[in-house]
Amino acid sequence: MIGLIRADSYRLTKGKMWMPFVTLMVIAVAVAGLIYLALNVDWISLTQDGETLTAQDKALLSQTLTGTQMTQLMLSFSIVLAMAFISIFSNLWSIEFSAGVAKNVLVSGVSRTTFYFSKLVTGWAVGALMLLVYTASIAISSQLFVGNVDFVAVLLGMLAQLPLYLALITIGFFIFIIIPKESIAIVTYILAFLFIEPIIRNLVNVFLPKWTIIKDMFLFSKISTMSDLSALSQHAITTNILTGLAYMAVFTILGWMVFRFKEIK
Repeated sequence: MIGLIRADSYRLTKGKMWMPFVTLMVIAVAVAGLIYLALNVDWISLTQDGETLTAQDKALLSQTLTGTQMTQLMLSFSIVLAMAFISIFSNLWSIEFSAGVAKNVLVSGVSRTTFYFSKLVTGWAVGALMLLVYTASIAISSQLFVGNVDFVAVLLGMLAQLPLYLALITIGFFIFIIIPKESIAIVTYILAFLFIEPIIRNLVNVFLPKWTIIKDMFLFSKISTMSDLSALSQHAITTNILTGLAYMAVFTILGWMVFRFKEIK
């Protein structure tokens, strides 16, 4: 398995896998800059058509954020990394099957279990590196634009988010395993991330209002809340981390079981 991980790492390094990392850094700097401008431009004097802003508008537009708060705000935008992870699934999984590489590797004597876990472990490593690069870019940008970034608090928030993001990657691999066509798998992954939890939440609120435990099992929405650990209790933090680890374990096993008997063309 180590040989496969090294081969994938070399291929990703020599390929175009650097593009998502550059994109994440650009997004981090751009969003930090936009937030800085939004908080420092004199919007109060820029009223349109001579209209006067209300006292509430002035209070809202006059608010300021510390560097740490700006960083935590940007880390709560979980959709950024969720979309970046698509490059992991495409480059580590889909391309292997569309190019016939997976079949050749398995024919050469590599077991399906070894193949599957080598891809998954590599995906976890790349995802963790993406999270690190994105967080560092946000924190440095916030420090440059605003200052007063508590890097320890940001680091702890990133570490708390890590198991949840790894769980998301595991779910993504599972989707790409059961749906062989890459375009359909990508759409399914995006729709699942964006809509499955809101739909379930609304159904629970309407039909099963007493079953609040179902909401505790949500994964995607927990990622955003973990960006600011100071706003959460120790119990909530522990529960969220364990939720991520549980999803990782469940979908790792499900993906392995499906791939063991999957027909490879």
